[in-house]
Amino acid sequence: MERVNWIRRVLMLVLAGLMFQSAANAQKQEEMKFTDIDELMLIGKGFDQTTVKYGRVPEELKAQLRPELLNLGSNSAGLAVRFNTNSSYVGVKWTVMHNVSMNHMPFTGIKGMDLYVLENGKWHYVGTARPNSKENFAVFVKGMTRHNREYIAYLPLYDGVEKVEIGVEPEAQLRTPQNNRLVRSDSKKPILFYGTSITQGGCASRPGMAYPSILARMLDRETINLGFSGNGRMDFSMAKAINMTDVSAVVLDCLPNTTAQSVRDSAYNFIKHILEAKPGIPLVMIENPNFPYLIVDMGVKAELEEENQEWRELFATLVSEGYTNVTYVRGDNLLGEDGETTVDGVHFTDLGFLRYAEALLPYFKEIFGLE
Repeated sequence: MERVNWIRRVLMLVLAGLMFQSAANAQKQEEMKFTDIDELMLIGKGFDQTTVKYGRVPEELKAQLRPELLNLGSNSAGLAVRFNTNSSYVGVKWTVMHNVSMNHMPFTGIKGMDLYVLENGKWHYVGTARPNSKENFAVFVKGMTRHNREYIAYLPLYDGVEKVEIGVEPEAQLRTPQNNRLVRSDSKKPILFYGTSITQGGCASRPGMAYPSILARMLDRETINLGFSGNGRMDFSMAKAINMTDVSAVVLDCLPNTTAQSVRDSAYNFIKHILEAKPGIPLVMIENPNFPYLIVDMGVKAELEEENQEWRELFATLVSEGYTNVTYVRGDNLLGEDGETTVDGVHFTDLGFLRYAEALLPYFKEIFGLE
């Protein structure tokens, strides 16, 4: 009986704490000044007119896109808002489109947001906005000294957003970026990543940990995320979409959603269409990574090795045709050798995304002539 009473007391204290926290948040929300992100700077969007406001596929090609691409294209993966403020705290109100849930990925990654600040020349994570429902409010960070700082707030990976507002102190400034860090320009165009659920960000704990976003911070260059969970199949309509963007490089990381046969059937025309439309643009072809379960699953291992071989032969064909702007990335050691980088043998944890980005970084440094 004493144990039961003790458990009841603990539960009552926990519930009281949650109620107090909710009340404090509500009071804080009322005190904030909110600004719609449309008045700040949205980054990571590849097309001016998309099928939904904060979407990732072009309205112009809507009739040519499979329903799965249209649905996933409404997710806001890779989109972020850049801003500057001198507020001592930063909060956010956001409304998601679908209120998605999955059994292998945290809500904070699916439909939450996270915040990075620029300190000492580098981007540092400072807080996560945890979702509760379709309409959400959270404080990213508080207790800061009041001076101007540069921020990035990343939008959800596996849900779309209808509205996002950044909240600060009523007397604080909230404005567009005051420097050119992660800001698109004619001399620093974005890198476009086309691929699968891994590219989209499955299963990062929070949006800023998707590997294209990690690389963006490492390279100080905007990235466009065209990862489509289970649907990075080299549809010709997506080659058309890629050709509508003004980017500095195109990365093809789609093999986990294809087969050796589909590579034989589709890849050459898909890639040639991009290379001919964007003469001289760096194009990166990434193999299947060495997924942990392949150490015992010989059947899938053989399939992926066959697919990788087709990808290598296609690269050799492109080189023989005179394309010197194509880079090939083998998948042997993109994740390390300890097998501790995935949620389910395929989809990455934050550790997996970080290792993947670190393994790819030297290729981009060489492409862009960076030290």
